[in-house]
Parts: sequence; structure tokens; C-alpha cells
Amino acid sequence: MKWLAGMIFLILLAVSARFRKFTGMVILVGMASAFLFWQYQEYEKMQSKERILPSDLFLEDVSLKSSIDGYDMVGRIINHSNKYTLTGVQLKLTFRDCIIDNKSDCIIASEENEYIYINIPPKQARDFRKRVYLYSDLNIKGGLILDYSIIYAETE
Repeated sequence: MKWLAGMIFLILLAVSARFRKFTGMVILVGMASAFLFWQYQEYEKMQSKERILPSDLFLEDVSLKSSIDGYDMVGRIINHSNKYTLTGVQLKLTFRDCIIDNKSDCIIASEENEYIYINIPPKQARDFRKRVYLYSDLNIKGGLILDYSIIYAETE
């Protein structure tokens, strides 16, 4: 049955100029609709990253704990936003190898971007644990110090 409908469609395309125009218009309208829908989705995605500013978030007690196959970053995130629920945070992590006696004498061992999936309603806090993998064989000579900054926060 489908092949019969396909054959009729092809015959109408070959024979009828009005059907070709109609088909062309349907294709153009469909492409324009798909493009507008895609643009709207991109707009909504960008809006979700701009509702909560990084200054509306506070990270406290963030530390690294060594594990068998990497490190666990643990801490607490506080959402100071008045009306938006936080659904994720993109962090820039900088791992520094520092001499224990002198924390100003450090070498950057690794820089990573990590995303934390978390659900925090407005004016609330949640603890988090994120497994962090350092992708190079680091030979830490002193102490490993973690610096972090918030790149963006996402909402629903």
C-alpha cells in the first residue's frame, strides 16, 4: 500500500506543475518551522543558564578526598535565588601542587571543567559528592590544593 502511495506521489510530481508548487511550499514551510523550533529551543537553553547568576550561589566546605581511582570533591551548594530551582552547576576546577609549608609556591597540575547535577529549590542548600578524575599521571610532590569557580548555573 505504501509503495502505491509513493508511486502516485511521484507521478503527480512528474505530471502536475501545481502539485510540484504545492509540494515545494509544504517543504519550505516545514523547513522554516523546524528552524524556528530549533531556535526557540536554543533560546530556552540559554535562558536556563542566565536565570541564576553565579553570584547567587555559594559553595562551602569544598574539599578533596582521595579514593582508589581518583578524588571525590565534596561540599555544599547554597542557592540564594528567590524564585528559581537550581538543576546543575558547571565548575572550573584548578588542581595545584603546592609545597606544604608555602601555599604561594604552587604549580598547576591540572585544570578540568566538571558539571554537578543537583536539584536545589530557592533559598535552600544541598550537600554534593562528585567523582573527579585527573586525566594525567600526576606525581604530587607537595599537597594537592583545589581552586574552583562557577562558570554557569542551570535552572529548570
